[in-house]
Amino acid sequence: MSDLDRAIETLRAGGFVALQDSPDRENEADILLAAEHATGEKVNFMATHVRGLITVAVPKTVLDALDVPLLAVRYPVPHAPRFTEPVDAVAGCTTGASAFDRAATLRKLADPEAQPQDFSRPGHIFPLMGMPGGLAERRGHTEGSIALAELAGITPVIAICELMNPAGRMASGDEVMQFARAHDVPVASISQIIERQQAAG
Repeated sequence: MSDLDRAIETLRAGGFVALQDSPDRENEADILLAAEHATGEKVNFMATHVRGLITVAVPKTVLDALDVPLLAVRYPVPHAPRFTEPVDAVAGCTTGASAFDRAATLRKLADPEAQPQDFSRPGHIFPLMGMPGGLAERRGHTEGSIALAELAGITPVIAICELMNPAGRMASGDEVMQFARAHDVPVASISQIIERQQAAG
């Protein structure tokens, strides 16, 4: 089984996947989790061991249906993701901040029956809008996460968290592989996803 196929199977089954960016871009890795499989324990693992900001990649069509608007872009920097209004699930949450509350919000965002009134705003989970053109428009972790979910045949709403090293800097290269080995996390790259999409036509 290829690295990409293992990542697809793991994401589908509710496990963690490391997605590497291009070396000539950010050259970093995000840890992914299908939002429909989010639990308090899994979100706590991301907060404790992955350490970056926990966000969620969401297609524009879903955000539009849930009336979740983009935040205004000011003083933009290269490769910046498109942040939206942060949300909390109304049901099953107290303050919205705990790992279990954030898991409830992630699951609700992945719920095809969710309605705009199911979310209070502002909240503790920032959805990131996937560009409508996908990886052909922007080769970022947001679009790569959605594309990987589509390859896996699951709801394309994916929790993502930037991998930081123990010193508090972004992990890259060997640090990513060490984390993957320590936690038995498959590693895929955005370039592999693009190659698979192209091969599929």
